Amino acid sequence: MKYFYMPQGLDVLRQQRFGCRSEQFRRLSDQCQLYEREVLPTEHPLKSITYYGMAAANLSLMYLISGQEKYLAQACRWIFAGVNYPHWGKAIKVDVDLSAAWLLFGYGLSYNWLKDVLSPSDRQRLLEKLILQGERMYRYAVETGWDAQKPQQVIQNAQGNTVDVLTGRSWAVTFWQNHNWIDFAGLAMAGYAIMDEYPSAKCWTEAAKKNFLQVLSLLPEDGSDYEGVVYWRYGVIWLFHYAQILREREGIDLFQQSAFLKNTFFYRLYQLAPDKEQNFNHGDCHDRRSGHIPCLYYKIASEYRNGYAQTLAQQVLQHSLFREGYQSGVKPGILPEAFLEYLWYDPTVTPIPLEELPTIRYFPDLGLISARTGWGQDEVAFSYKCSPGGGHKQWNMAFDIRNETEIDPRSMGHHHPDANSFMLIRGGDFLAIDEGYSSCKMAQHHNLVLVDGKGFAGDGRYDVYAGTEEEYCGQVQDFVIHGNGFYLRGESSGFYPKDLELQQMQREILSCGTGWYLVLDTICSAKPHIYTWLLHGDQQPSFRNDHYRFENGSSAMEVWPGDLGLRFGSTVMMASANVTSQEPDNMVYTRLETLCEENKIPTDKLILLNLITIGSACECSAAMPKVTIKPTPYGWLISCGEDKIAVNLSGKSQQTPVGTLQNRYLVQPSGIKDPWEI
Repeated sequence: MKYFYMPQGLDVLRQQRFGCRSEQFRRLSDQCQLYEREVLPTEHPLKSITYYGMAAANLSLMYLISGQEKYLAQACRWIFAGVNYPHWGKAIKVDVDLSAAWLLFGYGLSYNWLKDVLSPSDRQRLLEKLILQGERMYRYAVETGWDAQKPQQVIQNAQGNTVDVLTGRSWAVTFWQNHNWIDFAGLAMAGYAIMDEYPSAKCWTEAAKKNFLQVLSLLPEDGSDYEGVVYWRYGVIWLFHYAQILREREGIDLFQQSAFLKNTFFYRLYQLAPDKEQNFNHGDCHDRRSGHIPCLYYKIASEYRNGYAQTLAQQVLQHSLFREGYQSGVKPGILPEAFLEYLWYDPTVTPIPLEELPTIRYFPDLGLISARTGWGQDEVAFSYKCSPGGGHKQWNMAFDIRNETEIDPRSMGHHHPDANSFMLIRGGDFLAIDEGYSSCKMAQHHNLVLVDGKGFAGDGRYDVYAGTEEEYCGQVQDFVIHGNGFYLRGESSGFYPKDLELQQMQREILSCGTGWYLVLDTICSAKPHIYTWLLHGDQQPSFRNDHYRFENGSSAMEVWPGDLGLRFGSTVMMASANVTSQEPDNMVYTRLETLCEENKIPTDKLILLNLITIGSACECSAAMPKVTIKPTPYGWLISCGEDKIAVNLSGKSQQTPVGTLQNRYLVQPSGIKDPWEI
């Protein structure tokens, strides 16, 4: 028979366990031994059972590769524990969401691999359960999809007014969201696995094909994912699962058709912290890890001959596998993916050092800019984003879909109100931080500017973008790379409540790539306000004569304000989230130590300049660059170590009431006698 996910053939895979796949075989063997000791409840546990499907797949593959009967017995134990549960999932969307999808995938794959060695009665039991659960999932998708009656959903905005939105009722129409990808991929795998015995399963696979062809046409070509790194590692792999099984069964090659699939590795790569273990946490992220997935790196390396992906997979497996496995808040997590590492590893792909890549990359759809001073373990990394909800392509296409069908396919609960925010990490030390995860999304939990204490108009909801219109957006207006440095300009006034009458909320950031970042915020409104500039860290900031200092681990961040006549202070903010409704006690908390900077008297126009320097927490004189900031009639003259910066704000126009920084700053890097202008 033809086994799924084994285009090279089972015999080749068996032989390679003693050769080029010996390390992957050891991983698989170790993982399968863990399953032998685990006691499985006779009744559905209160927590998610997604890991049952992964266990079944690991044990089934181990049996096929090794031929050892104990793994067949263990695979059956894990399979029929789930088969005996009358329903898959707890709390909400029982039988029709993630738990059911993961088991349809894992059990469907195991059915393909084991059906010829199962007893007739066991084979029939598993087949009947896959039919039952697959039909439940398929019917739900149909009943809540395009052709279903469209219910009204009432959404309350920040002002307490209600907005009626015509919307789909489920993941069946939320094309950009991980539930859609996981649920349809699980349904497709089960459908292909049992189609010979149950021809009606073709309806499942056709529904999945229609969905994924739509999905991949809507995803951004730059490979970015608005849900953030953690949900990227949780959700994007299912696009690759589907592309794999579709190519094997129907000869349709989505890998070559989709720019998103080809480029998405670089989105993940450039969100790495310098220590190569942690990650920037734009969007909902359970923690600062939970982002690595070496099996998918292997798959990308194989499909696209991507040596950088091969390198990252090997680094994770050799240096941080178990730390990732046990500290990650995402389940099932990295360890149960051993069977995919074995199948997707391609020994013919030559690793390429990450150091050969540029240190700066721009993802225009999400307005995401990533820059680092180098690829070493102790370098400084910067990440910034500014875009409409879900990125430009989703934002625009979702309104096109809504206008044509009266269905709003947006589901952006994992996208934060963080346009114009940035983060900074040195080595593994987080300095300018993000909240990470919250059930109640607030702009104040990001490094942004509040207006009279208010953040974005959608603040206070889980999905701050639900029910909003097209003008509720922002964007990167300019981005220039110059050597190892960059200049960016972003605008986000459209996100704030309309009654504030903001005309401009512009942020400009300049860096020469040497560890300092000049941040200039230009704000204009039709009426006067108090504007509060926020910067969050892990540790409380301390005041040092004319600047503020954050320390964390072996690193420090100093903030040098351009105007010491402002009002300064610090506070503590807390963010929290329930990770899954199936586990009400599974909570994550983030404490934000916040520096606040604001004008004392309401004004309609304000410019806030802050120079941020990064270095060692050591108190020696060489640990941080010496900084001086001198006001001039036109702006500021800044000295930062050997670099000289002149900010000239004299160029005002009606189009930009307070001006912009681009083409009006001068920087003199060390080693250059005359200032140069970008």
